[in-house]
Amino acid sequence: MASSLLTSSILLILIGLTFSLSLAKKHSPSSNFLSGSPSINLVSNGLTNLGNTCFLNSQLECAFHIPIVRNILQAEANNINDSQIDPSLSAMEHLFSEMESSANRLGGGFGRPSNTRSFCSTLGISVYEQQDTQEFWKLLLPELDNIKLLDLYKGNYEDYIQEVGGEQRKKIIKDFFVDLSLEVGSGSVSKALKSKFQNYERLSVKGGNGWKPDKQSGERVDANKGSHLKASGLPPLLQLHLKRFNFDWNTETTDKINDRFSFPKVLDLAKFVQKPNDSENNDAADDLKFVLQSIVIHQGKFGSGHYYAYVRPNIESETWYRFDDDRVTKVSFRDVKTDAFGGAAKQKNKNESPKRFGGPWGFFFGRSRGGDFGWGGQDSSAYMVQYVRQRDIPRLYGLKSYKS
Repeated sequence: MASSLLTSSILLILIGLTFSLSLAKKHSPSSNFLSGSPSINLVSNGLTNLGNTCFLNSQLECAFHIPIVRNILQAEANNINDSQIDPSLSAMEHLFSEMESSANRLGGGFGRPSNTRSFCSTLGISVYEQQDTQEFWKLLLPELDNIKLLDLYKGNYEDYIQEVGGEQRKKIIKDFFVDLSLEVGSGSVSKALKSKFQNYERLSVKGGNGWKPDKQSGERVDANKGSHLKASGLPPLLQLHLKRFNFDWNTETTDKINDRFSFPKVLDLAKFVQKPNDSENNDAADDLKFVLQSIVIHQGKFGSGHYYAYVRPNIESETWYRFDDDRVTKVSFRDVKTDAFGGAAKQKNKNESPKRFGGPWGFFFGRSRGGDFGWGGQDSSAYMVQYVRQRDIPRLYGLKSYKS
């Protein structure tokens, strides 16, 4: 009898240990970073739109498909008791775990989408109230209260005012960001970055707006006012916020700018970054190159519309997917560009008839009004563009190396 009880006890212990090891392996952050691990190549099954939750669905898809983001969330959940973990962070971890469990490996079919109801409830988000996707993400990252996650997106640049001639007095203020806001009127990301970080405003005494280096003395001097971008201030995940909405002070109305604004697959910031001093080390070429990973599209006009995302789940592949809530579609990069750049795409053949695109939202947002536009129609264009720093790709994706 005693022998039988001992045998049963040992068997239960072994079963318990096997279950614990299986559970630890399943939720271990490092399991996602094994070379060739299928967890790296996940494709989400999409997210259900609960009413007006497309603004958060699109941003969450962009973040989910970067393995280190899932890794950080899982590590936090494994290392901290449920009573100690921040509720917002816990809600996001549970959501991403659900998305990962239902996600498909690259090449598989698509199944059941995940649901954000619990996530929205925890964060107090009304599922019927449309919000700006850029503002949502900008507010969510600090709310999650996780420095490792925030550091992936957090960068900085310097705002400066420098005296022209004289003592060349200078004032520098460091400006932190989780996304860089760019004007779209220039037509391309290259021109917008040049305007933001290479051009400057001249403050002139004769013009009546001279700079006061010393407020007590009240002396005004000529000065240059601008911004400098440094390599040390660039984050691993660089989000560009394209300022599509413009407020007209004369009419006191806000309109959407759908003008064409192009951006490259690989963004080289070498010519936009301030050259280092002799005391600083020169940056390697990969330090200043960023690879396009995802895009959030706004479709419609100001005050109304719809968000969806284009994502490249495998950064080593040229395969892209459109995540329109619970509708996941494999697309070409040509489809991405035509939809994301805004405006009418240039036709290679002048005799080619204009392309018309349909879709579930076409009736509301004019997707069939004609013109050579992308899937979202003439009122769709990129609103958020996300790049990953080339040198950080092995760390972000759990790869041994990365070749562009």
